[in-house]
Parts: sequence; C-alpha cells; structure tokens
Amino acid sequence: MEQKIQKQLQGVEKNLEQSKVNLPVALKIKTAELILRLMNRRKNFGLFIILGWQKKWQGYLDIADSQQDIFADHHVHIMNIESEKNHRHDVSATTNFDGAILIDKQGTVIHSGVFIEGLRPRAIAERLNPGKFYDLSEQFGFAKKVHARHLAAISASYVFKNTTVFTVSEENNSFHIFEGGKIVHHREAPF
Repeated sequence: MEQKIQKQLQGVEKNLEQSKVNLPVALKIKTAELILRLMNRRKNFGLFIILGWQKKWQGYLDIADSQQDIFADHHVHIMNIESEKNHRHDVSATTNFDGAILIDKQGTVIHSGVFIEGLRPRAIAERLNPGKFYDLSEQFGFAKKVHARHLAAISASYVFKNTTVFTVSEENNSFHIFEGGKIVHHREAPF
C-alpha cells in the first residue's frame, strides 16, 4: 500500500509544480499525504481542509458545535501531526465532523468542524466560467456531480486568496485539490 500512496503523492506534486499559491510545497504535500493515508485506513468519510487560512477571514466562520473544534485550544503543526500522542487532536478524529479544518500558512492546524459562510459559489462559477451549464458541478469543471462540500471548497479556494483546499468525498472517496477556484488535482477513489 505504501507504493500506492507514494505514487499518488508523485501525482499531487506534479500537479502542484505549476502552483501560483505562495505556500510551502512541503506543507501541501504533507497535507495530501495525511489525507491519502487516512483514506487508506478509512472509507466513506468526507473531509474539507483549507491550507493557508488567515485571521482576516474570521468573519466567514461559524462554529455550530464547539466540541468539533478540537484544535481551537490545542494547535498542532501539520508536519508533526502523526507524532501527536493525543488521538483527540488527530485529523482522523474529525472525519465524522461537519465543516472544515483550517490550517494557517505556517502549517498549524487551528480549527476543525467550522462552517464557512458567504462564499456564493454560483457567483464565483459565473465569474470563472460564464455561460449556460446544467449545474454548478459542470460549470466549475467537475467530471461528476458534486455536492455542497466540494462547491464550498472550490469557492473557498477562490475567495481566500493564496490557499490550497483539499476535499474527500464521502459518497465516492474521490480526492480533490483546488487553488484559485480551479481543480488542480483529482483522483477518483484512489485506493
């Protein structure tokens, strides 16, 4: 299985080579690696991670259930998360949560289970790819129909400049990476 994960990571790295998002590539790759390893261990969960979060965007956040915000008072650096002894502060603990995981541009996981509001996916899709489309999935360029998590994620990557956003679909285990309102990497059910 390790070879499959490494092959997936090579594809991620290749797709991120052209990135204009000014975040350390090592943080992007480490985030992708954590997600892929989690996907290898668990099936049928959803995930939404924003890498590069800045405090100036706090107005977009709503924390509906503070028990899901397990990183609010216990920040963990993404490069050290696998060595974290307390499993309560592991990304795998968030797979049953609604909402996003926020990681700042230094790689510190600062929130989980948060709702991102006010993104306006339809307006963003129209700005990026105007015209008549069957639905927002098609307008954003998804090969298959996606739902709220993916539409919020691709919109977040546009609204929150200089971020890299990751999703896992609980319906089909697909894995996507977004930057600037565009899909920069996708894999259908990688394992």
